[in-house]
Amino acid sequence: MRSSTPQRILVMVSCVALAAVACGRSDSSSSTTTAGGKSANNAKAFINPSSDCTNYKGTTGISGDTITIGTVYPASGPYAIYSPVTTGIEKYFAAANSKGGIKAGDGKRYKVNVLKEDDGYDPSRTPTAVKKLVEQEGVFALVGDIGTETNLAVRQYLNDNCVPDIALATGSTEWGQAAKYPWYIAGLPSYATEADAFMDFLNKQKPDATIAVLKQNDDFGDGYDKAIKKYIAANGNKMKIVGEQSYDPTSGQTTEAATTALASTKADAFFVGIGGLQCPQTLGFMPSDWKPMTYVSITCSGKTALSLAAGHDVGIYTTQATYDPGAASDQTNPKVQQFMTDAAAQGVSQADMQGGIVSAGWNFAAIFAAGLEQTKDVSRAGIMNALYSLNKVNFGLLRDGSEASSNGAKDPWLLESLRVVQRTNGDWTQVQPLTDYNGKSNSLAG
Repeated sequence: MRSSTPQRILVMVSCVALAAVACGRSDSSSSTTTAGGKSANNAKAFINPSSDCTNYKGTTGISGDTITIGTVYPASGPYAIYSPVTTGIEKYFAAANSKGGIKAGDGKRYKVNVLKEDDGYDPSRTPTAVKKLVEQEGVFALVGDIGTETNLAVRQYLNDNCVPDIALATGSTEWGQAAKYPWYIAGLPSYATEADAFMDFLNKQKPDATIAVLKQNDDFGDGYDKAIKKYIAANGNKMKIVGEQSYDPTSGQTTEAATTALASTKADAFFVGIGGLQCPQTLGFMPSDWKPMTYVSITCSGKTALSLAAGHDVGIYTTQATYDPGAASDQTNPKVQQFMTDAAAQGVSQADMQGGIVSAGWNFAAIFAAGLEQTKDVSRAGIMNALYSLNKVNFGLLRDGSEASSNGAKDPWLLESLRVVQRTNGDWTQVQPLTDYNGKSNSLAG
């Protein structure tokens, strides 16, 4: 892509990495994206494919009234716990298709076909899976791809080929680099924003808290760790980190030794910045005489994941941007009831509906649908430009009062309203109300 002037108004889209030319830049580039064209809301579009892409194929994957998308997920391994995300994506579109499809901004209705490939949450396998979907299957876009390192493994490739990767099932702060990689857009809140929300709460409860951090040894864990340190430095308070341990999710080991070491610090707060099976299992490794305020990643807060904590999830904290169909307090909400009705009609079991993982995939699919509904230009660039110029849009299972707004590279995050909750009697109790961090996510990253 060509560079733009600093004052150029950017309004939409995200990107992908693995080579370097065409519509994108290499990871070493620091230039910004050229704006051009018109977006769904008639502001300057973030992507102009005529100048930003080489051999642009904007309608690949569209045949008549059917759009074919792809998704990559872990069907095996320690992160297979997240495979139902793909079920949620498939069932959302099956439900929409059964009602005649999704009405796009061009006035037409489109049905969506979903193809999937397994990468086992292994970044070395992701490029093969993605290239099969893009080059052999000819998908229009990727939706809800799971994992930080796996998505990083194909970011440049997708960027260079101007293929959208929408609603990434990860909140890595890497996805804030929309100026460099405008074909990527996250489906979760930034891990930095998530950490900041909890730190705000902790600061009010115990401004001199000592903190122990267990982090995954990749961009997933770094996003939390750096944000916590930045918060402490920026707020000039007495909170401090007294223990820090890393965990390698590919090691096949547990977090028991790391958790035991952190427990010896007797820290007031314990931040669990890891995902997969080891996140809920970590709660069981905490010694009975250590009772810190424990925070778990938003990726680890669903009913299915917490069922693996063997009862040790009582009293933990997390953040929420969406409704939780597994929480009794949310089940009377009309959005949740509609989700339960539609998902049941597509054969989803009650256990899966309430597990928190299928519903996550459902919301990722809803992000794609929101982009389709907002754009009059049903093309790869059109849907990305629509997603990067949203103006107070509420979709899927977003909590009432939460409105997704975006502004290209200036604000590439969709989910920025979070509340802090505590686990009580198998449900979530709000301890800090929904707070809007709109436009702040990138600034919170360490």
